[in-house]
Amino acid sequence: MGFRLQRRVTIAPGLTMNISKRGVGMSVGPRGAKVSVGPRGTRESIGIPGTGMRYEVRQDRTHSSSPQKPAAGRAAPSEYAPSAPPVAGVGFFGKALKAPFEKEFIEGAQCMWEGDRPAALGHFERSIAMNPSCVDADLLASLMLIDLKNYDEAARRLATVVSSPGAQFVLINKYLGSDIVHFEVPITDQVNATLRFDMRAAYLLLAEVYQQQGTLEDAVSTMRHAIGAGYRDPIVVLSLAELYNELEMDDELIAIGQGTENIDNVSVAIMFYLGQAMMRKGYYDAAVTVLKAALTRRKDRDEGLLLETRYVLAQVYEASGKKAMARKQYEQVYAKDAGFRDVRQKLESAVSERLS
Repeated sequence: MGFRLQRRVTIAPGLTMNISKRGVGMSVGPRGAKVSVGPRGTRESIGIPGTGMRYEVRQDRTHSSSPQKPAAGRAAPSEYAPSAPPVAGVGFFGKALKAPFEKEFIEGAQCMWEGDRPAALGHFERSIAMNPSCVDADLLASLMLIDLKNYDEAARRLATVVSSPGAQFVLINKYLGSDIVHFEVPITDQVNATLRFDMRAAYLLLAEVYQQQGTLEDAVSTMRHAIGAGYRDPIVVLSLAELYNELEMDDELIAIGQGTENIDNVSVAIMFYLGQAMMRKGYYDAAVTVLKAALTRRKDRDEGLLLETRYVLAQVYEASGKKAMARKQYEQVYAKDAGFRDVRQKLESAVSERLS
């Protein structure tokens, strides 16, 4: 009876959707390496085709005193050139006195930044061979392996990372920066999070690899481990809630989601899954309470997420025999989006039933 969100939604800073309420962005560049100009500024990204992940450099917009209109048929040059990470400026002499494993890491990070992922992987693997405790190289190598669809080896590398709880990712912070370079990883099929290279990201990425392999139970175990390690932020909770929903582990979903309050779109997404779990358990009154609470605040909430939530509320009323109340909710969905799911058929069926 449950379902996933059917389109990307903006649920918090750093989370993306196809079209945001702040406007529509546009990208220029070849597949996998683009400069994107949107409402929040410019970002340069080096992507992994087919995975939904990319390395990203962001630069916020600054106001230009004299914007110029581009000539007809020509693309406007970017006024907001993104900053390069520190590793981009490390030359021959900068590497000469480094330990061999660190030199390999630097060269791997440079290849990664330039978009040469096979070469980057080779450097990271040599760095690991020279220093098996270099989890920085393990984390970046796992991204290269995902690009090659070598999920087994990527999972092994990431498992090494998450089993090193004291890791500080010194090399990543030193050469890529803690606030410049990010990468994107799917949290659900529709929601992507832009993350720093850190332990939290390693947990989320490992769970995604397990999902790619179809081993959802391993993904669940990974996110439980993340929470046990102290990473209980809303994105981690949402990731685990989505996994529980997929597996219909309703008692576990209720336990992790119970008490969530409507404070932002992250919490609304968690409440969306919580309502489905309660509906499947037959706790209709509880489901109504949760879903109505998720709908009480609509300012600054994503419209698509609210439509999904209202649709589930209608399903709850329908399942509990409250057809008039279900029809009212379906009508509100229809008023916002006449083509939403099967809402038109639902309403036509209700009309036919009344006339018969």
